Amino acid sequence: MDRGTLYNELKPLLVSLAYHTMGSIAEAEDIVHDVFLSWEEKPPHQVRDPKAYLCKMVHNRCVDYIRSPRRDRETYVGPWLPEPIDTTYVQEYDPMESIVWKESLSTAGLLLLQQLSATERIVFLLHEVFHYRFDEIAEIVDKSTVNCRQIFHRAKKSLGNLPERSPEVIEKKAALAERFAEALMTANIELLIELLSSETVLYQDGGGKVKAALRPIKGSDLIIRFFIAVAPEFPPGYRCVTCEINGMPGIRLVIGEMTFAVVTFDYLQNQLSNVYVVMNPEKLTHFNKDI
Repeated sequence: MDRGTLYNELKPLLVSLAYHTMGSIAEAEDIVHDVFLSWEEKPPHQVRDPKAYLCKMVHNRCVDYIRSPRRDRETYVGPWLPEPIDTTYVQEYDPMESIVWKESLSTAGLLLLQQLSATERIVFLLHEVFHYRFDEIAEIVDKSTVNCRQIFHRAKKSLGNLPERSPEVIEKKAALAERFAEALMTANIELLIELLSSETVLYQDGGGKVKAALRPIKGSDLIIRFFIAVAPEFPPGYRCVTCEINGMPGIRLVIGEMTFAVVTFDYLQNQLSNVYVVMNPEKLTHFNKDI
């Protein structure tokens, strides 16, 4: 198989792998692009298994990037949230990408993943999300099969159980997201009180590019007061569009055709345990690239 065909086949997997490790689709695409360029320079006979080799190269680049000074998030303005990915129409547009992205980690899962080391992330992702065997993972991360199994179990214990994705659960969570959108659009305080709890936390990621809360806001009372205070600043005529973000129900806040915020949730029974709002325009370019 020629390298151009391999590129088209493997790019969704490699971008998804890098994205889940980094939390940024832009960084992931840059890493995968650089990896393919370096691969082009190697004679074909030096790469026995291109898929394993490219996964290994992506892993190494991610590790280097995470450890680099430019990755320092201590200088990030306000809470950092992973870049949201709209997975609503992936299956319709590209069956190959659908296979890769259908089990994309939610915002909450991606945030938990950031607490792991780079090697723990890659081992966990390859086995849990991409269903690689431990012997295959061992070749990619230069560890023994036994060590990879231990790393995975340690990472899984740290992360806990990932959100259930059965059709029934997704439908229930989609209904909660729609009710939140309704409450936001109609300023329905009673509905917000019903959806939020004293333990709910609101995170806003403006990245210093737009006005946003610089610290997480905890508790339904403070969150509702915050929304009441900022509601007059929302663009006139905006609307909420329910969609699938990282494989889970979410909301896009839209003015005209432009998405200016993406809202995702962490769910607990019939309430929202966390609300994540990405407003940093640099993290929303994929939503607006065709405008």
